[in-house]
Amino acid sequence: MTSSAPPDRDTAAEKTRSEDASPARPGATRGLTARILAKLPPWAANNLRAKRSLKLWARCWLASWVCFVLLLPNKSVTQLGNAAFFALLGSFMVPPNVPLQIYIFLLSTLVVGLCLGWGLGSAAMRAALAARNQELLREQLLKTEQSAAGLANVDALFQASIFQGNFLDTRSSVVYGCFLGASAFLFALIRAYAPKLVILSVFATISMDVFCSYGPLFPFGEYTIVLSLVESLACYVAIGLILIVFLFPETLNHAYLLTVSGLLDNLKGMVEIQEEVLNAQPEDLAPGTPLAAKLQASRAAVIGKIQQVTAPLTFINFEFSWGKWSGSDIKKLSDPLLAVIARIASLQSFAKMVGNPSLSADASTVSLSTAAESAAEDASPVFGDTHLLRHYRKQYRAAEAAHNARIADVLPAIRSATHELRAACAATLGAVRAVVDTVNTRRYARDGGAAADAARGALRARAGELDAALDAFRARGRLALSQPFEGLLRRAETERDVPLRALYVSYCFAAMLVVVAEAVRALAGAVAALAERRTRNRLWWPQGLRHVARALVERAGAGEQVLGEDGVPDDGGEETREEKSYKLDPDSRPPTNFMQRVANRLHNVYRWSRTPEARFAVKYAVVTVLLWLPSVLRHSAHFVYAQKGLWALIMAQTTLNIYVSDQIFNYVMRLLGTFFGALVGLVCWYIGSGHGNGNPFGMGASVAVFLLPLIFLRLFAPPQYLQGVIMSGATFTLVVGYSWLDGHIAVIGNVGRGWSVAWRRWVLVMIGCLASFIIMMLPPTSGRKAVRLRNASTISSLSYIYSHLMAAWISDLRAGSDEKDYIQGPDWRAKFRKMICEAGEQLQALRAQTQIARWEGNVRGVWPKEEYERLVNVQAEMVGSLALLGGALSHLDRNMRVAFLQYTKVVNPNFISDVVSTFSHISQSLRTGEPLHKAQYQNLLDRLHYHGDMAYSAFAQETQEKGRKEAVHAVTSYEYMFYASGIVAVFQVLEGLNELRSITARLCGEVPLEGFERWREEYDRVHLVV
Repeated sequence: MTSSAPPDRDTAAEKTRSEDASPARPGATRGLTARILAKLPPWAANNLRAKRSLKLWARCWLASWVCFVLLLPNKSVTQLGNAAFFALLGSFMVPPNVPLQIYIFLLSTLVVGLCLGWGLGSAAMRAALAARNQELLREQLLKTEQSAAGLANVDALFQASIFQGNFLDTRSSVVYGCFLGASAFLFALIRAYAPKLVILSVFATISMDVFCSYGPLFPFGEYTIVLSLVESLACYVAIGLILIVFLFPETLNHAYLLTVSGLLDNLKGMVEIQEEVLNAQPEDLAPGTPLAAKLQASRAAVIGKIQQVTAPLTFINFEFSWGKWSGSDIKKLSDPLLAVIARIASLQSFAKMVGNPSLSADASTVSLSTAAESAAEDASPVFGDTHLLRHYRKQYRAAEAAHNARIADVLPAIRSATHELRAACAATLGAVRAVVDTVNTRRYARDGGAAADAARGALRARAGELDAALDAFRARGRLALSQPFEGLLRRAETERDVPLRALYVSYCFAAMLVVVAEAVRALAGAVAALAERRTRNRLWWPQGLRHVARALVERAGAGEQVLGEDGVPDDGGEETREEKSYKLDPDSRPPTNFMQRVANRLHNVYRWSRTPEARFAVKYAVVTVLLWLPSVLRHSAHFVYAQKGLWALIMAQTTLNIYVSDQIFNYVMRLLGTFFGALVGLVCWYIGSGHGNGNPFGMGASVAVFLLPLIFLRLFAPPQYLQGVIMSGATFTLVVGYSWLDGHIAVIGNVGRGWSVAWRRWVLVMIGCLASFIIMMLPPTSGRKAVRLRNASTISSLSYIYSHLMAAWISDLRAGSDEKDYIQGPDWRAKFRKMICEAGEQLQALRAQTQIARWEGNVRGVWPKEEYERLVNVQAEMVGSLALLGGALSHLDRNMRVAFLQYTKVVNPNFISDVVSTFSHISQSLRTGEPLHKAQYQNLLDRLHYHGDMAYSAFAQETQEKGRKEAVHAVTSYEYMFYASGIVAVFQVLEGLNELRSITARLCGEVPLEGFERWREEYDRVHLVV
């Protein structure tokens, strides 16, 4: 975990100070440092400035350097043997850069993986020895004994005969091959289905590779083949544990609160940036402008931290910690914190609503919801407008211009009306962060009590100001939003077409801000209560260890999930599981007897065998066995051992991925990493040793210097480059380690020093990559297809959330009942918040997968990367709109909601059917690749007007007029803000759905209907309801 800090000083100011001061060399040096940091990427510059990052860097660098120092004394390198460099290799793969208990967990997976491979390898050796041809063995031993007659060193000859392959036996090798293939299949499944155990899978595979590659060479049981590897890694485990405990120790409790502090700062910034939004003109918020890009980046940064907030909670009780708050206390803060994240993230949709380039107005009637509908329609792109919609927009544009009721005209009123509430929200978030920082940084300070009291007092004051601002806004401030529209509202009592779009946009922002304020108030209350209850530092003991094992075997989450291409879409919520329960097998009824159940299980196994995970496991096992074969063939066994061919096998296993795009990207990263690591290793070796066997002091100093940049990259490089960085460290380790071992211990088949090791390492990497590439193509599993199918799954997830919200909206709770509305209950809110957060995480992962999918190349044609990126972005915008809708429903007065059901167009049952059908058509088209039909296309806004007009014609005229007047009278009420914002949110979802349909038609195709467009235009023109 790393933390980012702002620059320590402004470069220009530093330059001025250095020029005004006399010969102040330190100031000039600091100015030079600042200029250098300004030219580095943000991830590098921020971590070079952050003290915590420098401490992590120092700890991990020292651990790696000590691991190399173990190779320098003759006694230690002789004891560790020819795998002594594995200690340094382990420090690159699992550096001590995390809190203690997470580090223990990572090390435990490493150790368990080694032991699991060791155990399976020992079982394979025992079975192979039992299967060995004893007559052939006696003959081989007799032949070796005869050839050693008269020699002084019989043991050396016998050892050489072993690694020449003189004792190989076919039956024994077959047993080893079966064990190796089966274990490779098992470890591949672990890697595919439990990414949290990937370290276990890797080291178990390496241990098994060593056993099955070298075990067949021995005519007797040699169960300690991997002892050198285990001892070396045990040394690193001890070094890492000592350093992480005594050098800059950090608990997960402390690290987690640091993350929360940074997140609160980001959330405060997102509230404060609304001032810029309200001061801007609509064209300044259009897509592609600097302010719009800034808003999108801030929202993506906050959404990206959801995983950092939720993932560590599994282990936060698994430690001893000293402080005021226990792990359980911190867990209780996660729900209100996630609520604030979701609410503030949805607040950013207001800028999109104002800044969309298609601010052409739609006609609307103020009867009930249509003015809000026009506001939403204007806030979104226009796709496939019909004559009806173009007519409405033309009329509304003229009316809005005539009454000066444009969005730009009301932004100053929104800014002044909400200024106090926005300032109070930002100040309260700052006070919450101050309390968290005080609790986290004053664990051992003598003045910790005074600082904590001051922070709690400031939080109480800010929370009181927030309560006052919220009450004032509810009572008086909101009325300033409707004041400019008083004349239009009076006209609305007798007229239908009144331009109130800007009023509903104002209401939408106000409702979102109220929801944000309530979430911030709840968080502040939870933090204040906890701070009041925990006033003294104390030692907290570990608890809840039973939850750790469950977390280890849990299927990957949204951010790391390896989805089967034919898997059922899953949004992680209960609604999705309910939808699954309705799915039936169209080819057979459920089994009713034993034989049918057995056949059904076999059918399920067959279906699973066609998933990408199953194919990946089979390919993994096949490439493992194929590259293992040369090590058990008599004519190639010695060559493979002497040239360290085991690394080609390991490389093939680690480069094999489920999808082609991932694997090609993996190749690029690993080959670049290998080249860079080999280059750095060569420079380091020849600087430290010249042309000799290596000097301990020279090599120690040289490795210490070159480890600095390698460890920095390992800790802080962006995640997409992590594979290449680890490969650089591994190659550096092998070049320096093998070169040192060559001159200091006796090993059969030494590979030389320096350049000799480097080019062999490069060749082995190329062999492994080539082997995995061939296997990958038999047949290839397209990452692009996975992106398409995952888009289908996420769209289905959005449809389930939409259905969940519509079901809540149309619930038949009678107005006036004393029964509590379940929509406003904590259970409904928690469930909905979980659905929204999981959808956001899924889209974040899908965005990363879309970026990698382009590495498959354009062999069959150009892949429409921009279309898929837009597909993901539109879904992300729809998640924000659904979050806005959920917040509005949870605050909407139940009597108003039920009373207006008959007059609210967006809950018209026919219209809901159209929306759900559109979701289904889009998802199925992406899932199957089949084209959509042109006649099925319907702009959902057009359908809304159609159903509304049909309802207006069929419903009693006097009833419609009564409902419209009731709505006009309710427009200025507090509850109507949420009603209006809910309808606007639905329309934003509809516009997103329209765009999804258009993108899908461009991706999958569209079946035309001759003359359909012309006929629809003519029909709408003739039947237009004016």
